[in-house]
Amino acid sequence: MSNKLPIAVSAIVVALFAWYYFIFRAMAPSLGFVNAVVAFSAVVILTFSFLIGPLARFIPFFRNFLAHRKAFGLIGYALAGLHIIIVVPLLIGESSEITFADVASLAVAAVAFTIFTLMALTSTSRWVTTLGYENWKNLQRTGYLALIFVLFHVALLEKGVFFSRLTGQIAIGIILFALLLRAIALVIGKPSAEKIKV
Repeated sequence: MSNKLPIAVSAIVVALFAWYYFIFRAMAPSLGFVNAVVAFSAVVILTFSFLIGPLARFIPFFRNFLAHRKAFGLIGYALAGLHIIIVVPLLIGESSEITFADVASLAVAAVAFTIFTLMALTSTSRWVTTLGYENWKNLQRTGYLALIFVLFHVALLEKGVFFSRLTGQIAIGIILFALLLRAIALVIGKPSAEKIKV
């Protein structure tokens, strides 16, 4: 199946964050703001890949997106990897004192990225056969745990400054929404009439 839809949607997400920083807020282009665009785009796109399953349970329209979950996840993962590459020189050039919250934020981000890496590496049909479907699916579901770590990563950055910034509120809000829908889907249980895997 074509992955044009995930690419187009992901491009729109990146463009919206770029518009927000460089046009709406008229920030001068810099590596720091490029990093912000990449980082928040990664959060939204990765989280959307996890949202699709629960959304499809409750809103039939989103069943059209089920086949694209992997593509969204890999695009979000690639952006997260780019975020790491960009943030290294920013951290090296940082002159302010590093706080415990900053260290904790980096630590939970590292755990989240490790989980996403395992998910990306095992996202092929060969790994489904090797691990068995249920084991493979359980591994993929650890992504919800990774989302919790991403939530803490954003919350701890710069002493919680992103709670008061629109980009941080969007990132935190979409993660909480995904976790809430997943929890509701678990409480309701598997649908009996239609097999929609979440």
